[in-house]
Amino acid sequence: MSKSIASKLILKNPCLPLLETCKNMAELKQIHAQIFRTGLSEDNLASMKILEICLLSNPPNLDYAHLVFDQIEAPNTSMWNTIIRAHSKAQNSISAVDFYKKMLKSGARPNGATLFFVLKACADPGSSRVLMGIHGQVFKLGFHSDIFILNSLIRDYSVCGSVDYARGVFDEIPERDLISWTILINSYVRSNRASEALVLFFLMRDENVRPDEVTFVAIFNACSQLGDLNLGRRLENLAHEIGIEYNSYVINSLIDMYAKCWNIHEAQRLFDKMVDRNVVSWNSMVSGYARCGNMEAARRLFDQMPEKNNVSWSALLNGYVQNDAFNKALMVFDEMQARAAAPNDAAITGVIAACAHLGALEMGRKIHVCLDERKVRSDIVLSTALVDMYAKCGCVEISRALFDGIEKKNLPSYNAMIIGLAIHGKTSDCLEILSEMVKDGIRPDGITFVGILSGCAHAGWLQEGKEYFDRMRTVYGITPRTEHYSCMVHLMGRAGLVNEAYEFIRSCPLKPDVAMWGGLLNACKVHGNVEVGELASRRILELDPGHGGAHVLLSSIYAAADKWAEVMKIRKKMKEIGIGNRPGWSSIEVDGMVHQFLVEDYSHSKIEEIFSTVGALHFQMVSHFSTDWIEFRHCHGGGGCDWAIFEKGNQRMCCK
Repeated sequence: MSKSIASKLILKNPCLPLLETCKNMAELKQIHAQIFRTGLSEDNLASMKILEICLLSNPPNLDYAHLVFDQIEAPNTSMWNTIIRAHSKAQNSISAVDFYKKMLKSGARPNGATLFFVLKACADPGSSRVLMGIHGQVFKLGFHSDIFILNSLIRDYSVCGSVDYARGVFDEIPERDLISWTILINSYVRSNRASEALVLFFLMRDENVRPDEVTFVAIFNACSQLGDLNLGRRLENLAHEIGIEYNSYVINSLIDMYAKCWNIHEAQRLFDKMVDRNVVSWNSMVSGYARCGNMEAARRLFDQMPEKNNVSWSALLNGYVQNDAFNKALMVFDEMQARAAAPNDAAITGVIAACAHLGALEMGRKIHVCLDERKVRSDIVLSTALVDMYAKCGCVEISRALFDGIEKKNLPSYNAMIIGLAIHGKTSDCLEILSEMVKDGIRPDGITFVGILSGCAHAGWLQEGKEYFDRMRTVYGITPRTEHYSCMVHLMGRAGLVNEAYEFIRSCPLKPDVAMWGGLLNACKVHGNVEVGELASRRILELDPGHGGAHVLLSSIYAAADKWAEVMKIRKKMKEIGIGNRPGWSSIEVDGMVHQFLVEDYSHSKIEEIFSTVGALHFQMVSHFSTDWIEFRHCHGGGGCDWAIFEKGNQRMCCK
């Protein structure tokens, strides 16, 4: 603006210089009042300046801006853009789109900036329908060749989960730039369509578009999803050839890729060479060691971290869950709370899964109540974890109520409910859920049918189990896995059809595993079939020579058939090769903490109090039932274990 024009504007409205120096809303309101008093409120330049101060300040004052905007008789495109931009910046997509609609009705013509701000507001998972309308406006207003606008459309469709629509826009762009390719590649990766992302990357190379660091991070993530180590190495070599800068962003993606492709040594090598490690680098290594089952290394790295975030805690906690160390997962959660570290959704889901496996109902309930008190919005993953936890802890009614409360159920939520019902033998309810699932348009998978077949096995529904096993293959095209065959073996064995179960295993196209033969051996024990039991036991020991359970079950079969010589042979063999019964353990939850006990284990910190209490209870029971019992022998055992033998007539009772 020239000095002469500026001077004329100042003469016309002397408040403009004051607006230029305005520092806060209090000053703005005073100047605005003066503009009204002097009758200069219709000056669009002053109104525009007031809008900018209200909307672009930090934080913006949207309410005051709306009052100002409503007083403008005919807002121009710049004014509309300013208010749409403010709502877009505040991530209020509904308001931004509403103002855009008002703009169209007013007759003001949108420009490229208008569309950019509206599209930015629509980068939200729930805005797909609105986005389609804006897409139509882009073409109607003649911006179908504007690469800047079209790239925004690709990004928004990707965020909304509409990857195929994003690809449609991409295919319509006459001259794509690096941003177009990279946005779409990232979109495929985020949607777990790694193979398509890599195909697009190689197509990009064919068109001689040079990838940058952001592109390579995306394709390394694609290799992580596929677990393709060889391809990952090829692409790393390509990055070297092209001269990609190995910043922390790229190295972190490489560490994550090698860890997820089970090459933790290469991940450690890259990590050791890093000069500027950040929390993402440490988290990737903790997750990598957890994935490989080395929780000692994962914990050691976690303890060495100079800075931890909620992802760090989640990685460690879920690592213990993945490696069946559920008690340690609960200990990590307790440690988080003690250090006032706020758990993220992944950590909460992980600790709920640990409660489910341990049957720690009290702690699971506390976490659920805490979520409700903090008004944490349960997403589908968290809701499914709660459904699974309550079902496995025996609270089927609560589990079902939570399941029914999920608005948009997905395959994992249906599977969790079906398996939870199957565990408790509620086979009719399992089939009811399956019907509801199919009506909702969700196609069952192999896990669904593990639940259905398990339910049939629990209920002894032989005919129904056979029908669903056939339907799984013929109707849904699901190839049965070993767990499906194991369910059928259990079903036939439960019905007493031991020979039929054996023939079923023999005809199985897959190599029978220990679980399949174990189901048959257990059926032989129940129904006293020595011949097939011997055969099943041999097959188990061929697959797992140290399997103590096979020896024990076969020994029980021989004992039931009065073949004591064979029983002695098995016990002698077990001693010779050093096989013993796996120690039994039990657990109890007290005040939200789960305590586990092994047979003859005296390592618990309160073992003396425990034995003292148990001994007192036994003594009270003895005293209550009879006064004829007398103490025959008393001994102070190891580990604080006192025990005594009481005698009455020819009967003796041991109390520990």
